[in-house]
Amino acid sequence: MAESGRREELLAKLLAYSADHGLSEVSLRPLAAAVGSSPRMLLYFFGSKEGLVREVHRHARDVQLELLSEALAKQPDRIAALRALWRWLRDPAHHDVVRFFFESYARSLRGGAWEGFGEASVREWLPRLRAALGGAEAEATLTLAALRGLVLDLLATGDADRVDEAFEDFLARL
Repeated sequence: MAESGRREELLAKLLAYSADHGLSEVSLRPLAAAVGSSPRMLLYFFGSKEGLVREVHRHARDVQLELLSEALAKQPDRIAALRALWRWLRDPAHHDVVRFFFESYARSLRGGAWEGFGEASVREWLPRLRAALGGAEAEATLTLAALRGLVLDLLATGDADRVDEAFEDFLARL
């Protein structure tokens, strides 16, 4: 149990580090130092740097899915649920984690340690959005694409007013 607790603690620290600095260009020694571990322990828990990257991505998806589930479960209707989710996504306090998500998503298109991240993310989010929206796959797909596109636009431009207005326009069309 202690090992699994230490592994989970390292995953949380690695995710926080990744959100601030990314993972693609860092070697194990400085990464281990940054999270209070050693390269040997990181290899023990994750097997390789590629394994570590995969596990951090899996952990990031789990965190995002939990937040999505909580936002959708607390709201009485689909529009309120989407607004709650949007508030979380657009909150500057979460922008580093969201940037890490987009970095990982883009890298997954090339394979390697990130392979499958983007597809897994879509496949994990769609059922939850379908349930929140009443079961329509096309509507869930469009909603996921709109949310991700709007967040990416917000991160790129910082124009929260314009992006919020576009989000509200999207909700009105649902």
